[in-house]
Amino acid sequence: MPFSRSPYVINDAATLVIGSGNYFTAPTGTEFPADLLAPAAPWGTVGHTSLEDIFGITSEGGEPTTLGTLQNKTLRTKYSARTETMTWTLQQFDVDGLRLFYGANAPLLPNGLVGVPAEPQPTVCAFLVIFVDGDNHFGFYAPKAEIYRADDLSASDTESLAGLPLGVKPMILGSNAWTYAVTPLGGTPAADAEEEGSVSS
Repeated sequence: MPFSRSPYVINDAATLVIGSGNYFTAPTGTEFPADLLAPAAPWGTVGHTSLEDIFGITSEGGEPTTLGTLQNKTLRTKYSARTETMTWTLQQFDVDGLRLFYGANAPLLPNGLVGVPAEPQPTVCAFLVIFVDGDNHFGFYAPKAEIYRADDLSASDTESLAGLPLGVKPMILGSNAWTYAVTPLGGTPAADAEEEGSVSS
């Protein structure tokens, strides 16, 4: 796609320092909520999450391949498909939390224990993360995603909260051309700049 320069501006309101946040799940296809501070049902919070390992995104794929002709050895570049995984750490070891880590098919045994399945299945659901920075709210929304363990469970000391490392793989839902969406901060600078230009003229 050709590059079309937009009127970039310095936008102080578009910076982010995470003060607090919450992670939510809902049935696959649940729409993005109108109230980001208190998403209504069927959105439900997953519980306590790590204060230190807040959030990350890792990716696989996206390797470039240079395509050329006899006349132009570097005519264009093709990129392989890229898959992304959102990572975070859950610190709530209840049944729901354990099933996110061990598999959605982890059985609740008659004695109250949670069984670890031999063939675990990821939890498939809509996923939402909302980070709060004063009056700013920044979110990640996936209408369909798979949640499963991202790393091995490790409890290294007696002074820190233990955690369940989780990974969320956003997936395409229906005819969507996207797997997840993010909420831009500070309004839309391009639109603001156009409005200022029209006023000054």
